[in-house]
Amino acid sequence: MALITEIRVRATNPNLTPEDFDWLRKTQAATDAKRDPPAVPIEIVGKLRTFGFVTPNGLGGLAITDRGRGALLEQDMRDAEDR
Repeated sequence: MALITEIRVRATNPNLTPEDFDWLRKTQAATDAKRDPPAVPIEIVGKLRTFGFVTPNGLGGLAITDRGRGALLEQDMRDAEDR
């Protein structure tokens, strides 16, 4: 089951824009620093939640999920290959 989920996430990542990943990075930084996340535009929140990359943090903001961390790692690896 996990393999199927991983394949589906890989297949859908190209649908995300660089701006989406920038907001995901900002959310990750806020989550890691245990501070309030930035106000993410609603259309980007919708995409990131659809992919399971973020979740509500209970304080009206967002927190990055393990799946979101994996997507950032994968994107960073792709970016490094392109250089």
